[in-house]
Amino acid sequence: MRLDLDRQRTLGELVGQTFELFGRHLATSLTLTLLVVAPIVLVVDGAWGGGFAEGGEADPSTAAAGVSLALGIVVVPPLVTALHVAVVQGLARGEDPTVGAALRAAAPRLPAAVGAVAVYSVAVAFGLVLLVAPGVWLGVRWYFGAQAAVVDGLGPANALRRSAQVVERRWWRTFGALLTFGLVTGVTSAVVAAIVREIDNGAIYTASTVLMQAVFLSLTAIFGTLLFFDSRARSSLPWQGPPPVDWLPPEPPERPTLPPRF
Repeated sequence: MRLDLDRQRTLGELVGQTFELFGRHLATSLTLTLLVVAPIVLVVDGAWGGGFAEGGEADPSTAAAGVSLALGIVVVPPLVTALHVAVVQGLARGEDPTVGAALRAAAPRLPAAVGAVAVYSVAVAFGLVLLVAPGVWLGVRWYFGAQAAVVDGLGPANALRRSAQVVERRWWRTFGALLTFGLVTGVTSAVVAAIVREIDNGAIYTASTVLMQAVFLSLTAIFGTLLFFDSRARSSLPWQGPPPVDWLPPEPPERPTLPPRF
């Protein structure tokens, strides 16, 4: 069934659609996310951070914890989001999503998505350190940078501008939707994480951590993508296509034509 990305949805419909798509395409969604998450968790958290040896009792070094945090904020989310944007766009075209098709569609846009989220993360962190409120405001306004980088083929800066355009006049609605879904998944993931931390076997602990992160990252990526397209629909913007003309750099003025010499 073709997914209609031009239709506006209520928050309940967005949440329901998120879990429906995740369940219907579970194998594809989890495989794509695991391709990103598994190497990082296995190498950084498992081998370097001591998860393999000590399980939930591991006490990673400051360096290992810092690298894990940085990758978990700047690298993993935009890559997972970009791959799920490709899946959602494929569903909108009536295609049956596959891992290979999503990788091929998203691959050219992955650097731009990571760049947009890197700028987003630095700006939001700086805003939070200053007065908190600017960080929260930017966090919502630029939330769709990764989606815009993939859908519209924009660079990091223009992707953040497109996100701001999509959120304009809908900041509070976007904030409420993200907060609601974040609370639902956050509380659930906290409970699951507490259970996983009780695992003493290092291999089982690390594998459980990989699977847990993959599930919640997939759900977050799908929800964020659906919310992005819902906001576009409310902005009367097409769900895919080139950026509007006023977003492109201005063309240089034509050089005046000199009169012919006699």
